[in-house]
Amino acid sequence: MGQSSGDDLFSKRVTIPSQRTTVYKALNQLADSIGFQFAYDSRLVDNDRRIRPQAQNVELRRALHHILGDSLFLFTVYDNHILIHRKKETIEELETQQPVPLSYTMLRGRVLDSQTLKPISYVTVGIPEMGLGSITNQEGFFQLKIPLKQDPRTISLMHLGYKTRKFPVELLAAEPIDIFLEADVISIQEVIIRNVDPKQLLRDAFARIPDNYSAKPVYLTSFYREGVVKNDKYQNYSEAIFKIYKSSYTRPNETDQVKQLKSRKTQNLEPADTLSIKLRGGINSSLTLDLVKHPPFYLEEEFLQYYNFTRNDIITIGDRVAYAIGFNLKEGVTEPLMEGVLYIDIDNLAILGADFKVSPQNIGRATDQYVYKRNRRFRLRPVSISYSVRYKSYDGVHHLSHVRGDLKFRYRYRRSLFNNSFHLFFELVNTQIETDNVVRFDRRELEPMHNVFLDNSWVYDQVFWNDLNIIPPEKSVFDALNDINAKIEEVRYQ
Repeated sequence: MGQSSGDDLFSKRVTIPSQRTTVYKALNQLADSIGFQFAYDSRLVDNDRRIRPQAQNVELRRALHHILGDSLFLFTVYDNHILIHRKKETIEELETQQPVPLSYTMLRGRVLDSQTLKPISYVTVGIPEMGLGSITNQEGFFQLKIPLKQDPRTISLMHLGYKTRKFPVELLAAEPIDIFLEADVISIQEVIIRNVDPKQLLRDAFARIPDNYSAKPVYLTSFYREGVVKNDKYQNYSEAIFKIYKSSYTRPNETDQVKQLKSRKTQNLEPADTLSIKLRGGINSSLTLDLVKHPPFYLEEEFLQYYNFTRNDIITIGDRVAYAIGFNLKEGVTEPLMEGVLYIDIDNLAILGADFKVSPQNIGRATDQYVYKRNRRFRLRPVSISYSVRYKSYDGVHHLSHVRGDLKFRYRYRRSLFNNSFHLFFELVNTQIETDNVVRFDRRELEPMHNVFLDNSWVYDQVFWNDLNIIPPEKSVFDALNDINAKIEEVRYQ
């Protein structure tokens, strides 16, 4: 529960070494000495400001005011966290905010690396036991709406190679805050290192799919977005909320289904844009990249001979420890096959995720696989094509959690020496899992998955996703959405 600023804690006497440092480091020193963590919005607290603390045997409240350089800050305790904030009416509203239904608690924040202070993208944020969650965007921001009737106490944040952090829900509901994740270095003494054959480990992981993944179909409420960026300017951008019938992992021939709930789309083409590109089949790609449900051909037994397999590292994903198994093309292989890293749970051999890309040395041979229609006036070639897939556990089995694809191309006029760039991306994050009364959709409800999503018909919804979870758009995305002359749900903490 939140406590007032008059608690005995703030009368506790503390000492901070007198040394040249930053506000961020001084707060961390103070946190270590009192056993509490500080939470705040960096719009209010300047982490990088240089100070020389003069706090020798003074009350905690006074030490905090000295570090922050302002006596108007307020401090509220939530479990083992101290929220640094101001009175509501003194906070400048930097962005507009659409009203949130009273049946939901809105949580907002930004996730950064505790050492570099740089944003961390694709951090899983949520309530694992409820099957509810989202991820941070590329600028580290997240928002999560939690139904009040479910009333969870803590929210978890986890990311590959970082320590999982948990916070009281009421802390993030009170104010948007910055959250700093620490890199998780695994001591050799903490795990039993087995002498594993990486190739055999991969075979065993696929053999354990019936044990580790859902044997029943589920409904996934999913947020989908895709876009095309030409020379750092959005040409088109689309977002949608889907309900997905996710078929059983033990029935590989049963297809998934997608039903669109809401969407918004915009094109931002200018007369000077002599060349435009559309993403074809992004929805289908998002689902077929589920490599547990659809094992890729390049990892089938007959193709394993073309790869070198290595155990690159031992890493953490959430509270699980996993092998990072690398697969790279052998010298002399010229086909544009994938290579990358698979993350396999040490204990149960569940595939927790993968990062992979078309081999850079052979990517020039992949043009025909990715370019559907060509303009003869231009030369178009892929520069990099990469994908990321993650799974999360719910009710003792794993489900698809997040998929991201990034396709980058260079193009130029046939008689020109100058190159320009296109960046196509698609992203799917599953925000809620439902296991009860799951049946296939009527064919009339289905979303075409192989088409260009931008070209599909859509109806604008004035309420516009008020009750649903989305990935907050990056600031650059807002420029692409300016052409929608209707209410847009903007994110206050951006």
